[in-house]
Amino acid sequence: MTQYDLSLRDYWRILRKRKIIVVFATLLLGFFSFSFAIFQKPIPLYEASSSVKVEESTSLTGLYMEALSWSARDTLETQAAIIKSYPVMEKVAKRLGFLDKDLTYDEIRRKREHLNTILDINDRVSTKLEGYTNIITITATSENPELAQELANTIAEVYREENIKEKNRRVREARVFIEQQLKITKENLKEAEENLKEYREKNKFISIDSETGIILGQLTKTEAEYGTLEQTIEEIDLILKNLKKEEAIQEKDIKGIFADKVGPIFARLNSQLVDLNLERDALLLNFTEDHPRVKEIKTRISKTVRNMIAELSAQKKTLEGRKTNLEGDIDRFRKNFGTLPEKGLILSRLEHDLKVKSQIFFLLESKHQEALIKEAERVEEVSIVRPAIEPTSPVNPPHVYTTLFLGVIIGLIIGLIMAFVFETLDTSIGTIEDVEKFLEVPVLGVIPYVGYEEIKDILLKKDPDRKDEDILKRNARLVTHFAPKSTLAESYRTLRTNVQFISVEKGARTLSFTSSSPLEGKTTTVANLATTMAQIGKKTLLVESDLRKPMISRIFGIEREPGLTDVVLGNYEWRDTIRTVADIMTGKMGMEDIMLTPGIDNLNIITCGSIPPNPSEILNSQRITDFISQVREEYDVVLFDSAPALTAADASILGSKVDGVIIVYQVGQIARGALRRTKAQLENVNAKVLGVILNGLKAEVSSDYAEFRYDRYYAYGEEEPPPQMAQRWFTLFGSFMRLFKTGGQKKIREDEVSK
Repeated sequence: MTQYDLSLRDYWRILRKRKIIVVFATLLLGFFSFSFAIFQKPIPLYEASSSVKVEESTSLTGLYMEALSWSARDTLETQAAIIKSYPVMEKVAKRLGFLDKDLTYDEIRRKREHLNTILDINDRVSTKLEGYTNIITITATSENPELAQELANTIAEVYREENIKEKNRRVREARVFIEQQLKITKENLKEAEENLKEYREKNKFISIDSETGIILGQLTKTEAEYGTLEQTIEEIDLILKNLKKEEAIQEKDIKGIFADKVGPIFARLNSQLVDLNLERDALLLNFTEDHPRVKEIKTRISKTVRNMIAELSAQKKTLEGRKTNLEGDIDRFRKNFGTLPEKGLILSRLEHDLKVKSQIFFLLESKHQEALIKEAERVEEVSIVRPAIEPTSPVNPPHVYTTLFLGVIIGLIIGLIMAFVFETLDTSIGTIEDVEKFLEVPVLGVIPYVGYEEIKDILLKKDPDRKDEDILKRNARLVTHFAPKSTLAESYRTLRTNVQFISVEKGARTLSFTSSSPLEGKTTTVANLATTMAQIGKKTLLVESDLRKPMISRIFGIEREPGLTDVVLGNYEWRDTIRTVADIMTGKMGMEDIMLTPGIDNLNIITCGSIPPNPSEILNSQRITDFISQVREEYDVVLFDSAPALTAADASILGSKVDGVIIVYQVGQIARGALRRTKAQLENVNAKVLGVILNGLKAEVSSDYAEFRYDRYYAYGEEEPPPQMAQRWFTLFGSFMRLFKTGGQKKIREDEVSK
């Protein structure tokens, strides 16, 4: 046998054959990809970014206290964390209207929904340092572009305001305290001045001798020291008040307003407290107050505060002891003054009181001016360098079309793989070379697949008035007679030529047509082959030997009884059961149908007759052998329509009695093993398998029929000339004579039977 190589046309044939798998896989994956992309399409998120610049602040005046300035711990990372801190987010929520502005800190902490609002804002915000600069970018994310812009700008503004407020808080607190003390001191000074004025106006001026001046000087000095000591104790009380709140005292505060009233031990403890507070604030950005590390820091803060309080308390105790001593000295000096003239003493006391209160007032006035100047400077370390603008496009655009495209590509690849896998797993035989190589018999004919609708259209073009569906279906099966110029009819003519050639070569005049299984088209094939044989003048006999499911009588529209079964049972002679053109004409075909193509009068048909209960025994009888021998001598070709070989033994029995068997194979319907079993089963009974007919071959199944087109072969599309009128009338007259003769014989036979 000829060896065939796989070519590009074979690959193309496989793709055309399995195109449904490829298209289905492509569409399915494309649909699922599109559906997945649609259902998983993210909610559009918009990002808006604002930038703030953090700079180191410096003191310009140095009059009162230096501003809270840049330190090693106050890094950009710390500022970025402060931006996302809870206090900032709380004020942002209130400013944006997410929380009521009148809610207190404790009320917010007690309600879970308020905390969730703040945490939600925190989750929408991210901070990032811009390279090696001191600029921090604040990015806000939201489903609403306007909200994203407003959120980014509000966070920047709130952070700037909180930074200014924090950096200037101690200056403001000191100014308020000085103003309160200044107001009290001013009232006291005014009162002292009024008292001295009234006393002088009432008693005029009184001179004091030198001893009185010395005693008075000592008393004045002691009372001045006593006043200074009392102020120092008040300042220490203020420090203790701040320490009870666990607030550190800034180093500049210690060196400024409190002068040198605290020692180096207290300054060192205060520095430790500042560091611990910073560390606690940094931990609270990431942990809750119940975290072990936060608790540890709080414990250390409390311990340091206790030490500082103890240190100050000890100093205060020392100062109070000194104050007690001064009180004793003052009492002693006053007793000494008791010996002085009472008026001189009163005058000196009033002058001393005025002097002390004047000194205190001028000191507080100076401090107040320094505080005002410092507050006017207002430390601003944060400035907004780039406000946020409203975003126009989301940062997470849906990739529907990209996903769809990838799904289609993957589906196409999977479809191609599945197509070749199915082709590999397909055990059916499609191509001519496969059949010839597998069965080792020639392919006698290739009958292409032509749909019923296509044949129906051809029939309706010839006879538009005939719209009966049953008649159209019957005529579609006998396509060589009703559509002689169709592709299908030409395929049957090609089959006729090959069958003639092999019949002459093998000396076969009686041929049996079978198939492996039902519905492979053997009956249609043998009926059309018999018609084409008759059309070329061959005296043809078509025998309906399928005694289980006969179809020949239905195709030609003739009566099924009497037939082959009656011949074998001896009820009729085989010549009496022959159906001729006259019988066909009197059947379901009309005269116009008979006249469509010439030569049908050369076709004789023997139907199956009554369906027997034992078809195999009927076909295995001696009378069948005698019948085959007799018809072989009288006809040019005898065609038997046999039952499927694998479903019944009829085909094997009949195949052993005729000259040859031809297998009709519906391409792609059965596996190659079944086809081989059919051939082996026939050869086991010495039946001669002459060849195979490939029926229902599609162009995508095999490229062997891709270019076999005969639709427009005749005279380049011109109509085939109709038969001559004389020939038509001659054929019609002969048909009537045969009908009359056959009808008379049947009448005589029926009379004999009735007798």
